[in-house]
Amino acid sequence: MTDRAQKSDVAELLALAREFVEGFNSGDVDRIMRFYADRYVDVNLEQPVQTKAERAEYYRKIIARGDTKVDVRPEEVIVAGEYAFVRGTILLFRATEGERRAEPTKLRYLEVARKYSDGWKAIWGLDAPVHS
Repeated sequence: MTDRAQKSDVAELLALAREFVEGFNSGDVDRIMRFYADRYVDVNLEQPVQTKAERAEYYRKIIARGDTKVDVRPEEVIVAGEYAFVRGTILLFRATEGERRAEPTKLRYLEVARKYSDGWKAIWGLDAPVHS
């Protein structure tokens, strides 16, 4: 892979994170789902393997509550052929009783993406709270 192709892939993966934030925070599930493969594994869930439709429903339920906003901050992107690994921080802003918490919940995440003919798609993900 050329350096130029590598930079292009990294830029696309970073744009994916920005689009996810914009889609989530605006309640646009279709915008979010453009970046998911037909099968996604969310390691944090009891039933981790989801179809694209199941993943979309998962986000619809979260967004419908109206109490959560996110900020995704990728910190490292590694591209290895048709796979990529994106590691970073997620800040969850949750409203409680009509007021926003002063401090967001901080999570670390790892997303695995695969390059398809129509671009990068998330195929696996996990996150966990940051402990001091």
